Amino acid sequence: MVYLLLSIFFTTAVFLTIKEFNRFKIDNLIGIVVSYFTALLIGNFYSGTQISYSYLLDKTWVWGAICISIFFIIVFNLMAVTAQKGGLSVMSVANKMSVVIPISMGVVLYNEALGVTKALGIVMALLGVWFTSKKTGVDQFDKRYWYLPFFIFIGSGIADSILNHMQTLYVPQKELAVFSTSLFLFCGLIGVVVCLIKYLLGSLQFSLKSVIGGLVLGVPNYFSIYFFLKALSQGTYATSLVFSLNNLLVVLLSVFLGVVLYKEKLSQQNYLGIGMSVVAIVLLYFAL
Repeated sequence: MVYLLLSIFFTTAVFLTIKEFNRFKIDNLIGIVVSYFTALLIGNFYSGTQISYSYLLDKTWVWGAICISIFFIIVFNLMAVTAQKGGLSVMSVANKMSVVIPISMGVVLYNEALGVTKALGIVMALLGVWFTSKKTGVDQFDKRYWYLPFFIFIGSGIADSILNHMQTLYVPQKELAVFSTSLFLFCGLIGVVVCLIKYLLGSLQFSLKSVIGGLVLGVPNYFSIYFFLKALSQGTYATSLVFSLNNLLVVLLSVFLGVVLYKEKLSQQNYLGIGMSVVAIVLLYFAL
């Protein structure tokens, strides 16, 4: 449970840091790419292993790590476009609802039990995330871009499913730090290619503050994934429970900090979602 709580803390820290990017006029793409390489350096230090390409290519999980990294980059860009075209609520709902995909995979592929209590808890969790994230203006989403949330939903779900599959079958406990570090290496390399293309096209300008923002983001970025993998690898809780609680509590904590730090206002639907989320946590707890 400690690893799960740490993952939730650092994931929320990632969201808050990215939110501050806008206030300091930090370029999102540059900040994210720099954060990947910052996380890579942290991972090398934390794992005690100097990662080389030959070392990674010898690992059975390397191609899975590359696939996950590709989905991470694609989903991030889709989330940015969706936030611009339809708002943060549309993007957030599409991203968080994707938890249903790895939960379903956990039941289907790994024969995890799905009792009435757990099923009801999962449904309540999904409804809770929906109502907590739903805000005024969601229904005004431009119908021409209907496919963006759909691809976010699918992409995030597939990435999380591959992540869980690799951790369950291919990544030994002692290699978790190296595996999570490799994700940042591949994300960083892919991000550099995207940055160079945008720079050559004249649509990207580098700045020192964007680099500094990326350095700050890199710390929670690394530990959010590392501790999430640790939570999955413990075997104390079922995969479906870990995914549900992680997504659920990140949303609740983000909403709370949004109200306290940014004076965001909650609608009746938001309060309904928070109530459903609390009920879901109780149901999932008793489903153990």
